[in-house]
Order: sequence, then C-alpha cells, then structure tokens
Amino acid sequence: MIKSMTGYASESFIINSTKFIVEIKSVNSKILDLNIRFPHFLKSYENDLRQEISSKLFRGKIELNVSSEIGKNSDEISVNKAIVNNYIQQLKKINNLDTSDFSSEKEYLKIAMRLPNAYSSKSIELNTTEVQIIIDKISIVTTNLNDYRAKEGSEMEKDFRNKISLIKKLLGDIENIEKERISKKRDKLLEEFKKIGLEIDNNRLEQEMIYYLEKFDINEEIIRLKSNILIFEETLESNDPVGKKLGFICQEIGREINTIGSKANDANLQKNVIEMKDNLEKIKENILNIL
Repeated sequence: MIKSMTGYASESFIINSTKFIVEIKSVNSKILDLNIRFPHFLKSYENDLRQEISSKLFRGKIELNVSSEIGKNSDEISVNKAIVNNYIQQLKKINNLDTSDFSSEKEYLKIAMRLPNAYSSKSIELNTTEVQIIIDKISIVTTNLNDYRAKEGSEMEKDFRNKISLIKKLLGDIENIEKERISKKRDKLLEEFKKIGLEIDNNRLEQEMIYYLEKFDINEEIIRLKSNILIFEETLESNDPVGKKLGFICQEIGREINTIGSKANDANLQKNVIEMKDNLEKIKENILNIL
C-alpha cells in the first residue's frame, strides 16, 4: 500500500472549561523529523508519545501541537502592566521617536504585548484521567493523519500504475520497431556500398557489419527495462514503506531508457523514448512525496 508523506488532522475538546486543540501535520522529508509542542503537564509523556507516533508514521517532517484556549472566566488571564510599560519605554528609547505621538503608542503596545511575560494566565491543573484524555486524542489524530496519508497514497498509486502502463506500451512499440530497424539499417548500408561500386570482400564486410550493427542493438536494454518495470509493479503491492526503493528502481528504468535513446538512430524510436522519459519524470516527482 502506497502512503503519502503529506497530511493533516486535528481534534478539539473541552476539559474543565478549557478548550484543547490537538493538531498534527506532515510534509515530505528523507527522514523522520518529529517536532512536538505541548503544555508542561505532558512533558513526562513525551518519550512514549514519540515512540507511538514514530511507529505509526515512519517518515516525514511531522509537527504535533497541543494548545489550549482560555475559557470565559476573565480571571484566568491578566496583563502584566509593569512589564508591558517597561517594554514600551525601552522601545521608545531604541527608536528615538517623539513619545507624545499617539499613533506610535498603539504600535508600541502591539509590539510589547507580543513579547515574553506580557501577560500571564492561570496554570492548567489536570488529574491523571484528564491527562489520559489528551493522550488518547493525540493517538486519534495520529491515526487520522495516517488514514489521510493512505487515502492520498491510493490516488498516487493509481497515477503510478497509469504512467508505468504507458511506459510498457511505448516499450512494446519500440520492440515492434526494433524487429525491422536493424535489417533496414543493414540494407541501407549495402545499398550505399553498391553505389560506390568498389570490390568488397564479403567475409570481411560481414564481420564489420556485425561489429557496426551491434552498436545499435537494444535487445539487452529492452530485457532489463521489462524486468525493472515488473519489479516496480511488484513493489507497489508491498505493505511496507517503499518510497526509497521505488526511487532506486526508477533510476534503473531511466538508465535503460537513456541507453535505448542513445542507440536509437531512428526517428520513430526516439519519439517513443522521449514519451517514456516524460512519464518517468512525472513518476519520480511524485515518489519524493511517498513513504
């Protein structure tokens, strides 16, 4: 099963008049890069949460954020006026502006309120049962993110199969062209020799002809390309993360296509090679975003 590395999930709930929001999002990354931000009362659970999330999501740049919103009770938050005023005075000194400018006062206040300790709120105290509710919600959003990734990955898998099928079809067309290409090349060379009108040792000519035409033979490349395409399709069936493996397989497919192109010496065959390269590049772009 193919899974995307991008996704988002969230849950919101209320405990003791405090609204909690659990959000998790993921983007593509070569490794697992897990960044967790949550209240102090969850710090002791961080290692366990990291292990659980890592076991479910495997890879990607993942951000988990647990935040809370102040309830309706105005006593839960207070502005530290002395600290804010001190910030404003220091900002004015730095900026060296007229302190009587009212418009500047409002700007200074906006800046000061964003600085550390500008306000304080009543610390949230939760019992073990309530903490466990939050941990369960984190587990739920992680599972939801994983489901989101699987759904998006399913669509990407369909696209991979369509594009690899197009490459197979183009390879079949190349095989049909190849059946006549070498013989046509041989006949053309013999025709040119006849026009020259020189006496030629047929045995020596045959040896040189074989050596020359071998440079244009692409049967080995076709066989290897078929094998790599088959491995690609089989890998899509795996339930394990296969993003990196598919990337390596695409490199091999690209190498064989390039070799066929360099040996082509035929307009129709070259046209098919270009189409194959185009579809392969589209696959490579999407592979960067799967597990």
